[in-house]
This record gives sequence, structure tokens and C-alpha cells, in this order.
Amino acid sequence: MPQLTRLPVWAQDLATALAAGLVWFAVITVMESGDYWYPRTPESYRVAGLWIVLTLALRRVLPGPLFWATAMLYPLALPWTMQTPFELLPLLVAGFAATRSGAVPWALAGLAGGLSAFAMQLWSRPHLTFPPTPFSPLWIGLGRSPSDVLLALALVLGAVAAGYFFRRLAVTSERLRERNAELQALQAELAERAVLAERTRIARELHDVVAHHMSAIVVRAQAADRVAANQPEAPAEAVRWISDEGKQALTAMRSVVQVLRRGTEADGGTAALAPTPDGTRAPDELRAAARRLRDAGRDVDLSLPRPWPTTGAESGLAVVRITQEALTNVLLHSLAPDVTVTVTDDAADLRLRVHDPGPSLPSAEGRQGHGLTSMRERALAAGGELTAGPDGRGGWTVEARIPRETA
Repeated sequence: MPQLTRLPVWAQDLATALAAGLVWFAVITVMESGDYWYPRTPESYRVAGLWIVLTLALRRVLPGPLFWATAMLYPLALPWTMQTPFELLPLLVAGFAATRSGAVPWALAGLAGGLSAFAMQLWSRPHLTFPPTPFSPLWIGLGRSPSDVLLALALVLGAVAAGYFFRRLAVTSERLRERNAELQALQAELAERAVLAERTRIARELHDVVAHHMSAIVVRAQAADRVAANQPEAPAEAVRWISDEGKQALTAMRSVVQVLRRGTEADGGTAALAPTPDGTRAPDELRAAARRLRDAGRDVDLSLPRPWPTTGAESGLAVVRITQEALTNVLLHSLAPDVTVTVTDDAADLRLRVHDPGPSLPSAEGRQGHGLTSMRERALAAGGELTAGPDGRGGWTVEARIPRETA
């Protein structure tokens, strides 16, 4: 079914004006045909009817010029002083349209409209007559009672005030629509950022858990392959070690997946990784990471505070994951035979330092990759900070400050 085309504003107003004029003149014709209506000047109602058609037709097309023309010329067009409040209708429509559109300031519209309404109450004033005839000089004399004058002024000022308040309401509604559109766009952007942040967390968690185990497995397998000719038992030992390490990697993977599944079910589709291990398990995880590096052929000097301080789960997790990633980087990028890992308790913070004396692998062109980014993100997420870089003597140092209790 074809959609109806909406008429332009001027056509809508013209149709409304013609309909109102038709009703107005039909009522006048009916009343004149009766025996009970004897106005002093019936022509005043015809002038008012024509001006009503004019104001309704132009109220949205030319609200400003229409108001000034009505305020100045309409009182002159009336043949006699105002007889009933119905003759105020053109002035009411023009005043309302002027302030509703903002074409005329409300104070100025109220002043001009009030003076025009007052002028319509005078006995003698200049008139627009056709053909033009001389008129008597203007003299101040009220043709109606003071209460009628006050009523006329109240009606005009009420129309002006109504137009002003309707404009304020329209402006406020438009601002609210704009604000709502901005909030909807911001909500969509925040939702997208939340999804990206969650994906980053998941990727970081999987990287930290898996890369540490896989790197140790790869290094152990390569070492066994190199010495297989001189040590026939090395491959078998390596296979047994790799089997155990692979089981631990699978267990860690299952733990991450279970946490993701629980987070998805609890949050209605958004996976939230719960910190694991908690703060009390952090020393055991650190020792396990050091043991894996020793099994891969690197000596690890691990120094931990005793007793282990009370930490939040996120803080303990950050220390463990940063240490694992730093040790993984040693396996992948360094030929250092030994590594020093030191965790100290500094009142409100845990201080972590992982140092390998080098040298770096010839194929390693710096250590700018996902590992360093992951460590920095994890330190920041826990409310701390991390620095990593060469030590100036061919080695590499990672230092992190992690608050014991994350906000």
C-alpha cells in the first residue's frame, strides 16, 4: 500500500485557515439571518474573520512579520471599538505564534500585544476605511468598562505566555532527544569497549596460563633432541616430563574454561574471569613456575617473603602471572643459565623483580610483543605499575609494583 505524502507546513496551515474561516462566516451568516443578533457594527466580525484566516495561514511561515502587522494594523482595521472578546482572536493567534516560534521576544511581544489590545478598547481612533475618509482626531476614551479592558489584556498576555512556555517545552524536549541520542551512542560505545576489554582479559589469561607451560615443554623437547645422540635416556625422560607438564597445562586450561563458564552463566553472557590462584596460593604457584624453568635447564634463584603477606586475590594473581610471563620470556629470548626472582613486601605493596644476566638470543630483536603488553596490562589492572628493559650489561630486568589490596 503506497504511503501517503504529508503536506508541507504552509499547505497544512492554509487548509486550517480556510476551514476556520468557513466556520466563522457560516456562523455569522446564520446569526444575521435570525431575529436575536443585532451587533452595533457587523463589519467588525467580518474583518476579524478575514484576519483570523490570515493569521492561521501565516502563523508558522511568517510568525514575526505577521505579529507586527497584526499588532499595528488590526486595531486600525476594526470599524469600531471592540465589541466582544472574539475579536481578539487574530491578536491571540499572532502573539502565540510569535513567541512559540521565537521570532519575537516574549517581553516585547507582551508589550506590543497589550498596547494593541488596549487600542482596540478606545472609542475614537484612526481606522482603515475603504474608500478612505477623513477621521476625527484620536482622543483617549475607553469604549468599554475597565474589567473588559483587563480581560482583553489578560487574554493577550496569556496567549503570549502560552507561546513562550510551549517554546521552552519544545526546546527542552529537543535537548532531551539529543541527549538521549548521545547517551544511546555512548551506551553502545561503552558496551563495545566492555566486550573488547573482556576479550583482552580472556586473551591475556589464556596467554599467561598456556604460554608458560608450552614454552617449557618446547624448550625441554628441544634440549632432549640435542643430547639424544650422547644420552639415549634423555628423550624418554623428556617425554615423561612433557607428559606431566602437559597434564598440568590441561588442568590450568580447564580451570580457566570453568571460570569463563561460571562467569558467563552468572553475568548472562559476559564472561568475567575470577582471580585464580588466590593470594594464599601465590607462593606455591611461584615455586611451581620456578621448578618448570629449572626442569627446562635454567637455574632459578627464588626469594619470597616469609611469611607470605596477606594479599587480595587479584594482587596475588598479578604477581604470579607476571612472574610466569617473565620466566617464559627468559626461555624464549635469553641464553642466561640462571635467573633471579625476588618478591619483597613493602608495607602496602609487593615488589617483584625478575632479572636474567643474558646474553639474549641472536634471533631475538628486543622483547616487544604480547608478553610485555600483557604484563603491563595486568599490573595496571591490579592498581600497580611495571617496567621492563635491558639492564645495560646484556641482561634484562622486569620490575613491578603491585598493591597488596587492589581497589
